[in-house]
Amino acid sequence: MARSKARIWTCSLLLVCFLVVLIVCVVMLAKSPCPEGGFTKGAVAADSETCSKVGRDILRSGGSAVDGAIAALLCTSVINPQSMGLGGGTIFTVMDGSGKVKIINARETVPKMFNSNLMEDCSKTPSWTPVGQWIGVPGELRGYELAHRLYGKLPWARLFQPTIKLARSGFPIPAVQARFIPFLENTNGSLRKLYSDKDGNLLKAGDIMKFEKLADTLEILAKQGADAFYTGQIAENFIRDVQNEGVKLTLEDLASYEARVSDAWNVSLGEYQIYLAPPPSGGALIGLILNIMKGYAPNPESMMGEERAQTYHRFVEACKFANGLKKHLRDPQFNSGAVAEKITEESFADHLRSLISGGRSHSAQYYNVTPYLDSMGTTHVSVLAEDGTAVAATSSINLIFGSKVYSPSTGVILNNQLTDFCGKAEHIVAALYCTMMSSSGW
Repeated sequence: MARSKARIWTCSLLLVCFLVVLIVCVVMLAKSPCPEGGFTKGAVAADSETCSKVGRDILRSGGSAVDGAIAALLCTSVINPQSMGLGGGTIFTVMDGSGKVKIINARETVPKMFNSNLMEDCSKTPSWTPVGQWIGVPGELRGYELAHRLYGKLPWARLFQPTIKLARSGFPIPAVQARFIPFLENTNGSLRKLYSDKDGNLLKAGDIMKFEKLADTLEILAKQGADAFYTGQIAENFIRDVQNEGVKLTLEDLASYEARVSDAWNVSLGEYQIYLAPPPSGGALIGLILNIMKGYAPNPESMMGEERAQTYHRFVEACKFANGLKKHLRDPQFNSGAVAEKITEESFADHLRSLISGGRSHSAQYYNVTPYLDSMGTTHVSVLAEDGTAVAATSSINLIFGSKVYSPSTGVILNNQLTDFCGKAEHIVAALYCTMMSSSGW
């Protein structure tokens, strides 16, 4: 059942990604005025209306695009905790008022103590099993901290208030979150208890959900900053909890974590430039797909009549080639980025486009696709502010509910990002994520 649902959601997310890519291509090739009823001052697009509005309200209060993104992500950690949270990692792509674009990389890192034979366990562990060996050092809060220090306008504490209120007072479980709660059916740990009623039955859509321990943690972080999570009392409680679950994270791992700033990569698309996060992000693959589709000169007629099926076919084929290249997106701190850089070249896109057959598909080997675990515990937030600044932030705990390891004293759900090793390469590699989004603006 879980695998069937995963396939359904994968197909749904693929369709959403296609529509996003098509819209981008059409907009790039033909300018058009803002449609009636569109947002003329600013907008926030999160994966829920609730969190989109939280981010929007931060913009209305004088917050920056980064402020809006952080507030929306914090909100998402309770509205869709199966996708992201403080126990995961994030990547920000930020464009400032001058048009300069920077990348803030706060993805998880490998703990100093980890199983050197970890890859041998890739096919042995069911995705629904809580296993601590796949957990990376969380970078989420360090990413927020760095982004806010560089681009924030409102006080740090202000960004936490909407989510603290939501987590403490409770809210009806939305349909999307409820859809994934059954993934906890075969677990017996603290996370299942969190999502169970007094009789031990899993909660369902419409039931009131509270994250009171997380609210306590957020209140401390709002007052003391991110250091409280990485070096303070929260850190001690957090490490104690997760070590009791067999996790090898240590206080030293948390204290030594640092987010990084780098330049963005860019891909030309007509007269426009698309800015992408470099590896280990999957941005290069988005650039590849855009370049492949650009060669077909997409336009509104591409989605009409007989051309529509052909356009879908071409997009799916482009995604297959992109999937086959995931294993080359390695951390440039430890591996050369030469292969990843080639992926963004137009000549490479031209070559792959020549391999796409009209109306015909091929075996997985044709695209160099290898089996790997679907990474569905991920979300995205996009923000456009009135001053022209913009943010695209992707946050993840990797699989649904991450590792399913939960820290009961802090309310944090841990990632299992190290499974990104599996089926992609002999070493850690990041994944390409597509998400569904809901927008709000004014």
